Amino acid sequence: MSDADRDFGPSEYLCYRLLVELEDSRSYPVSGSRFHKLSCIADRHLSSELDCDIAFPRHWYVYGEVVDEQSLDGDFYIAPSANHWSGRRYLPVEDVNDWEFAVSSDRKDAIDEAVEWVVESFERANAERVETYQYRHHVPNEFVRTYNDLRTQLKEVDLNRQYTLGDFRVTSHSTRGFVVESLETMVDTYPRDDYPEAYDLFLEWHDAVERLLEAENPDYAVVEEFLDSFVTMLAKVELRFHHRQHIPDDRIRVWERERLETKEAFASMLADRREELFEDASGGASARTDPARRDGRSGTDGSASVSFSRHLDSFD
Repeated sequence: MSDADRDFGPSEYLCYRLLVELEDSRSYPVSGSRFHKLSCIADRHLSSELDCDIAFPRHWYVYGEVVDEQSLDGDFYIAPSANHWSGRRYLPVEDVNDWEFAVSSDRKDAIDEAVEWVVESFERANAERVETYQYRHHVPNEFVRTYNDLRTQLKEVDLNRQYTLGDFRVTSHSTRGFVVESLETMVDTYPRDDYPEAYDLFLEWHDAVERLLEAENPDYAVVEEFLDSFVTMLAKVELRFHHRQHIPDDRIRVWERERLETKEAFASMLADRREELFEDASGGASARTDPARRDGRSGTDGSASVSFSRHLDSFD
């Protein structure tokens, strides 16, 4: 694309300056997760502390707030495959210059100040620390905080045996107890009025996780994977719709088309998985053991077979 075809505005300028400053600092190489999250933190600082709204396109997705990359003119950066981790490394394009961005000098000064604050605050922070900051300061609601806490604990568990999570304020509870308590909190805090599209799927998923925990030695790696599959569905069906800023209408239309497909795929996978659990427990599913049937709700259509596997984006 020629310079004349570029459409660089303030959002692109923020992301570009962030990449330039991180590259010039003592920062670790910039992963997709750090790029997506740090740019949102910079925009929030720009808006709240410097009173400058640049209509930055961001939304909550899976495990953090991210910039909507598809809403940017992306010719100011490259993202080749990283050498030392699975994913991409984000770098500024060398032949892009500050004067190519259609941004007033006053706005550039404010954006530069916000970027400088972010780099000073997070240049040595890995993706996990950046995510922790978002959940401490920008989490949308208690339900989202709860499932992230559960995921954090599961990632710390020795996946081959059950032991006490003493490092996470759970000194008197087993892993099983912590997971059960987290599930109960998720039920209590689920924002049913805000997230109605995923509510029935959440109840069925919750029931399936409880059944996973009935095993003598639950496989917490499977529980973690099952949690990730639910949160990925929730992000595409609910989170990015309800917790977004300045997302263009054409992007919303794409999300709307993906919403139904995502629900159907997750429902099919969940139906297959629950059927396996029912059979393992009693030799066959029954109306008595199926909460969807027991509560009078229509059951999930499980006619299509979808394997139980993780489908996460690289910047979760």
